[in-house]
Amino acid sequence: MVNLSSIDSYIHKQALVAALINMVINPLLAFYINRSVDSVAFSGIIIDTIITSIVMTWLVTVFSAADINRQLHAGSFKNENLPHPGPVLSRLPRRGLLLGTVLFIFTVLIMMILTILISSLFGIKELSAEKLALFKLIYTGPVAYFVARMAILRQL
Repeated sequence: MVNLSSIDSYIHKQALVAALINMVINPLLAFYINRSVDSVAFSGIIIDTIITSIVMTWLVTVFSAADINRQLHAGSFKNENLPHPGPVLSRLPRRGLLLGTVLFIFTVLIMMILTILISSLFGIKELSAEKLALFKLIYTGPVAYFVARMAILRQL
C-alpha cells in the first residue's frame, strides 16, 4: 500500500489525476467537435494535436504548480526529504505560467514529430472522429502525467 502522505505518492496521485481528466475530456471534445464530418484530414490532425498540446500542457502545468505550491506553503511536506528538480528542470522557469509555456513548446515539438512519424509509418492520411478521439485518448494521458510530474518537481 502506498503511503498517501509521502511526496512521491502525492506526485504520482496528482499526475494520475491530470492524466485521467485529460483522457476523458480531450477525446470527448475531439469527437464532439468532429462528429459531423466524415473524416479529419492529416492537416486537421496536426492542428488539433498542436492546439491540444498547447492548451493541455499549459493548463496542467499551471494547476499542478499552483497546487504543489499551496501544499508547500501549508507545510504539508515539511518533514519530507523533497526530491530535487535535477539539472535540466532546475534551469526552467519556476513560475507556472512561464514553465507552462516552455513545456508546451517542447510538448508540441515532440507530439508533432511523433504524429508525423506514426502517420507516415502507418500511412494515415485522415481519421474518423472516433479514431481521432481514440488517438487523443492514447496520447493525452501519458503527456499530461509526464507534464504534471515535471511541473511539480520543478517547484520543489
